[in-house]
Amino acid sequence: MQGELADSYDYIIVGAGSSGCVLAERLSADPAIRVLLIEAGGAGISPWITMPKGIAKLVTSPAHVWAYQVDQPRVEGEAAHEVWIRGRGLGGSSAINGMIWSRGEAHDYDAWEAKGATGWNAAAMLEAFRAIEDHAMGPSDTRGSGGPVHVTADTYRYPLAERMIAAGESMGLVRTDDLNSRGGGRVGYYSHNIRKGRRQSGSVAFLRTARRRANLHVLTDTTARHVRLSNGRAVGLALRSATRGDISVNCAGEIILSAGTLESPRLLQRSGIGDGALLLAAGVTVQAHSPAVGRHMREHLSFTMPFRLKRPSGIQHHYHGAGLIAAAARYYLTRSGPMATGPFEIGAFLSTKGQGAPTDLQLYLSGYMFALGDENHPVPLGAVDPRPGMTVSGTLLQMTSEGSIAITGPEPDAPARIAPNWLATPEDRVAAIASIRMMRAYVAQPALAQDVGEAIIPGADVQDDAALLERFRALSTSGLHGVGTCGMGGEETAVLDPHLRVRGVDGLRVVDCSAMPGLISGNTNAPAMALGWRAAAIIAADRRG
Repeated sequence: MQGELADSYDYIIVGAGSSGCVLAERLSADPAIRVLLIEAGGAGISPWITMPKGIAKLVTSPAHVWAYQVDQPRVEGEAAHEVWIRGRGLGGSSAINGMIWSRGEAHDYDAWEAKGATGWNAAAMLEAFRAIEDHAMGPSDTRGSGGPVHVTADTYRYPLAERMIAAGESMGLVRTDDLNSRGGGRVGYYSHNIRKGRRQSGSVAFLRTARRRANLHVLTDTTARHVRLSNGRAVGLALRSATRGDISVNCAGEIILSAGTLESPRLLQRSGIGDGALLLAAGVTVQAHSPAVGRHMREHLSFTMPFRLKRPSGIQHHYHGAGLIAAAARYYLTRSGPMATGPFEIGAFLSTKGQGAPTDLQLYLSGYMFALGDENHPVPLGAVDPRPGMTVSGTLLQMTSEGSIAITGPEPDAPARIAPNWLATPEDRVAAIASIRMMRAYVAQPALAQDVGEAIIPGADVQDDAALLERFRALSTSGLHGVGTCGMGGEETAVLDPHLRVRGVDGLRVVDCSAMPGLISGNTNAPAMALGWRAAAIIAADRRG
């Protein structure tokens, strides 16, 4: 439904990302409910979004990403240069990400409940995951079938990929056909939210059908300036539309922020909900003093290690010249081949503390390496080096350092102040060093001896702990899996209660990764969708109650 806005809505959802798309579909399934979905980006239509390997074009396109400058430098005394990106348009980051369908591990969600997020344990989240999945491997105790999100496993195999898996097995990892079917040390092909060679973003999986409903209004190219409050209740939104100018919408029920870990806390702060001193300094009147808004941000931190191959056993030839033409033709004719899957085929989950300890390192492996940029550093998701290479990218999953995000003014265009506070704790520094050593040990396994040659980053000459930490600090990347900036919990100091309601304000909830009170042991797209699915059920039950 488009056209004129209604006088009022029962639910207004801000943000059409992974969680917001789920909420819009689920809540609008009741024809008596009027739902408005607001997206700051556009319609999210592009052939690069549809083609899985189009991710390389998307992540550098201003039409499809929001770019955030991080203010805190990685190395003391140097200028800050880090940029984080988020998806821009319907589908949010699910329209530009690597499509890896990773659900985390049971202990992640049980830890949420232990922190006071009652009802968000592993069993409850498994039920949500199974409900939204249509898994190509069929239903099981851990997989779903018939849901809106099609999940495809191991769509592209080649001999070097099999040797990568064998190397993991020799490290003591269990090979599995479904990396989500178990926790602990494991290795195998990643599953992806891809169907017949096409990306299954949140917009495709949930909005495509829902937009036919007369009670769902989707408003794109529209930014939420702030939530309008009256007597402690959210009653509407002040908006800035690219076509309508500054407008206002009313809400008779609830406003739900699903703008993500970076934008939801900023919207709360611009609305006067946050740390009082911070708000006053930014020129915002305090409506509800909630110091945790924008704080307790936790993220994953990744380090990419490229290796030269001794022989042309990789797949880099598919991304250049005649090989690229052939791969593209195969994709458009059959929706198969290297262009029909995500940027990494092989996944491994390990512990830097040794076998039996909780998983804290996730590996992404593929038979090519990215072209080198400044400081001889590979540019992830950039151009592929034409020479034979292999990439092992390791992500620290259980970071204990906490960062923050804050507004600097009352309007959306005032820049965010982002301070990740990387490697602030001894635990994180120890894990960073151990992760490089583990990745080196992985590629040194006999299964890869005939393939792996020169180590480019950090280089064979970098061996002692101090030097490894310096390289990790300078060259690691992040900004993709943040959580916690509007965290839920049982304590009164938490931004949200376990029903995702904003404490101190009626009629206002947050449903996205910012609400997660702890990190995910894997990628966050699938958990964000499951969070939205479960939240919709809670919201509907609260309405009935």
